[in-house]
Amino acid sequence: MFPVLAQFGPFTLYTYSLLVNLGIALGLAWLYFRAPADRQARWLDAGIAATVGGLIGARLVYVIANGGYYGAHLLEAIMIWRGGLAWPGAAAGVLAGLWIYARRTHEPSRPIIDALALPMAVLSLLTWSGCLAAGCAYGVEVTPGQLPASLVSTAPDLYGLSVPRWPTQAAGLLWSLIVIALVFSLRRQPWPEGARGCYALSLIALGAFALSFTRGDPIPLLNGYRLDVVGSALVLVAATLAWALFVARRAAPTIQPAASGASSDE
Repeated sequence: MFPVLAQFGPFTLYTYSLLVNLGIALGLAWLYFRAPADRQARWLDAGIAATVGGLIGARLVYVIANGGYYGAHLLEAIMIWRGGLAWPGAAAGVLAGLWIYARRTHEPSRPIIDALALPMAVLSLLTWSGCLAAGCAYGVEVTPGQLPASLVSTAPDLYGLSVPRWPTQAAGLLWSLIVIALVFSLRRQPWPEGARGCYALSLIALGAFALSFTRGDPIPLLNGYRLDVVGSALVLVAATLAWALFVARRAAPTIQPAASGASSDE
């Protein structure tokens, strides 16, 4: 693991931050070049609004989830550079940022959501890669023989204790590659606007939900379940229902009215 990529005097370049920022930059560039020629600037602005909303949402949900700590350290709640982001909050914040931008500018948001399908998958890949490098979102401790030796990852926890663990970060990275392949393979699928973006988000949420059960990093519980399990489940259900609704609307048959003057005996 290499959480610190480089250091320049008092400035530290963290691997996780670099990879996440790279994912955001690639997503904005993708939006710009995928936009219609006369709307490139508007789509880029929409991407920036989505990014700001995502960062606010990710930090806000993390602070709320850890309210016991931040209630006693209010100033630290805004210190986003210290780390602490919740991906379900990021997903909600991105959609909220796009919605606000669309409302103010009357720019259709569904084509932009579709254009973000592949960048979302790439950002997921880079985020899991950053976690692997930084040691965040690490897996639960495993006992000898519980998993094949090739699947066991020896990694430190929050306190620097290295033990055999479930390879959560590597599994997240692998799942993200699968999501990228699936989203790319369906790029010409004639789905209605908005469906492709929801499909990509549902796949990302499915991986995050499943892998939440293998994580060993501390997080508050809700009725005995980790909050990342609950948050990922909510995103998974919402994105899947939205995708199904979009597809069902397109698939619904259109009933043509009977021609005027036609005989009922015909």
